[in-house]
Amino acid sequence: MSNILYAEDDRDCRELFAFALRQNDHKVHEAINGAQAVQIVREEPIDLIILDIRMPMMTGYDAARIIAKEAPDIPVVFLSAKGMRREVSLAFECGPMTVDYLIKPISPEQLVSRVESILEACRVRGMAAVREENMARELVVAW
Repeated sequence: MSNILYAEDDRDCRELFAFALRQNDHKVHEAINGAQAVQIVREEPIDLIILDIRMPMMTGYDAARIIAKEAPDIPVVFLSAKGMRREVSLAFECGPMTVDYLIKPISPEQLVSRVESILEACRVRGMAAVREENMARELVVAW
C-alpha cells in the first residue's frame, strides 16, 4: 500500500480519483488546494503526490516548488485539463521530483494504472530516469 496525496479543488474529480486509488489498496490524503497539500507533506509520510495546477490559495506549481525544497524525494505527478506546451514545461520546471504530467480527461482506471506504474518505475529505475522519459514524451506530445 502506498500513501498518495491528491490535491484537487474540484470535489467530484477528487472524490472519484481518490475512491479509485483506495479501491486499489492505496491510502489517499486529499487536499483542496496547494497550501493544504504542502501541510500534508509536512505531516504525513507520502510516497507520491498528484497535483492539479489551478487551485485556490496556492497553485499546484507553487506547491510543487515548496515541496521540491522540503521533500525532494517524493515524486510529483501533475494532473490538469491544460496540456499546452508552456504548462507542461512549467510543471517540469518546478523541480526534479516532477516525474509526469497527465492531461484530463483521464479515466480512474488510467490514473490508477499510471500511478502504480510510476511508483514501480521510481523504485526500480529511480525518479530521475522516470522524469527524463516522461518529460521527453510530454514535451513531444504537447508540441
